Amino acid sequence: MRSLKYYIMGGAMATLIGFNSCELESEVYNSINAGIFPTTESDAEALVTANAYGVFQNNGYAGMFNIATGVLLVSDLMSDYGECTWRGWQPILYNRWVVGNNYNDNHWRWAKFMGKITMTIDRIENMNLSEEVKNQYLAELHCARGWLAFCMYDLYGPIPIADIETLKNPLEEKILPRLSEEDMQDFIVTELKKAAEVLPYSYKKGDPDYGRFTKGLCNMVLLKFYMQTKQWAKAEEVGRELTKPEYGYELVSNYADIFTLANEKHAETIWAVNCLRGTQTHKWHPHVLPNDYPTDPAGVVKWNGFKISWDFFHTFEEGDERLKTIISAYTGTGGKEHSEEIDKKSNGFLLYGAVPFKYEIDKGTTGEDNEIDYIIYRYADALTLLSEAIVRNGNAVTQEAIDLLNRVRTRAGLLAYTMADFKNTRDFLDKLLLERGHELYYEGCRRQDLIRDGSYVEAIKKKCAIAGQTTLVNENYHRIPLPQSVINEGKGQIDQNPGY
Repeated sequence: MRSLKYYIMGGAMATLIGFNSCELESEVYNSINAGIFPTTESDAEALVTANAYGVFQNNGYAGMFNIATGVLLVSDLMSDYGECTWRGWQPILYNRWVVGNNYNDNHWRWAKFMGKITMTIDRIENMNLSEEVKNQYLAELHCARGWLAFCMYDLYGPIPIADIETLKNPLEEKILPRLSEEDMQDFIVTELKKAAEVLPYSYKKGDPDYGRFTKGLCNMVLLKFYMQTKQWAKAEEVGRELTKPEYGYELVSNYADIFTLANEKHAETIWAVNCLRGTQTHKWHPHVLPNDYPTDPAGVVKWNGFKISWDFFHTFEEGDERLKTIISAYTGTGGKEHSEEIDKKSNGFLLYGAVPFKYEIDKGTTGEDNEIDYIIYRYADALTLLSEAIVRNGNAVTQEAIDLLNRVRTRAGLLAYTMADFKNTRDFLDKLLLERGHELYYEGCRRQDLIRDGSYVEAIKKKCAIAGQTTLVNENYHRIPLPQSVINEGKGQIDQNPGY
């Protein structure tokens, strides 16, 4: 297989463009002609790459992980530390969701890929390929379907999922209701486990298949799923699985090095969006940097957007190495000083919070785009989730759980916890929750963590009180509303989420 980052664009085009016949025969160009595509192994690769991977990209503003309206970014804006200078984002920041809001409706567009993946599974199953190649491609497709289902479930709850018979008869009017909670959960688990049985543990830097789906990714998504559904024993089991040497995961020794061009594709990455100038890049810095922040090179675009709230920023301990990736004060290009104290008085660039710099600026940046791989899941996330699962499953603080937490904490230059530092399990979970917030800021974890912990509503109310804002948040706001168009088209068979 060719490397994903070079192949994704060509694969996408292969699903859309017909192939001309040398004979003067009638062709239907708005559908795939199975007689000429897909027939070869390269056709299959193009089809799978486009439809299994197409949604899980950054890709400007089109992919599900884009730096603006992507699921990770928006999920953290909905948490207790998410802030933004652009005040039009207030419905997200302060949880004032209403049906028909463009911000929540935007995420529904990813659901359409479920049908594309299912149709691709059917096409691959009916192709004349070697069993090894066919099984690999089918496993990648099942991983994609299970992962996408989890992402949609996390935001919306159960969704309608069309079977292949329905998809093959698009002119037949058929309204599909949302799956039940049980069926949706079974679907996610079945797809991910099926894929994990076939896919390799991981790919190392330099492997031509680096960036394709792996057993490690499947199990990381399963770990997230089991944690969110509070299946602690299963979460502990999967978390332990990910620590096995066969996966090859380990922490990078220096936190800041995780997000640099020189160190990308390191052993802490479980899965990242492959980026390379000329194929795919991301727009991290335009969305976070203040307009007058000095950069090298100087041509980096800056829109002064996303921030870490000052209240949350002050929860970091002195000496935390992770603070080196957050801008809390700077001298602007015009010589003006910026800090919390100064900018709160002058309505300056740091009025709403500190800057989540996170990724270094690669030296090839001349405008909006950065070519450092955009990390979706990494090992520090898995280790701290395993630590939490052990404590929740046994309802007791163990030395093993402390040691797992300390592996991440001491990497940040902080003193290791001892058993004496925890009054009880609640105290441990509070400290772990905060540690994850510091470690994984703007990596799409905080909203899930607060919901799982049962402290989401309280945290958002506190955030809004500090900001002098109103909120509609309540227990129903763990999920966002379905678009009104989906409810209308459901003709009474698709129910809106409770509370909307």
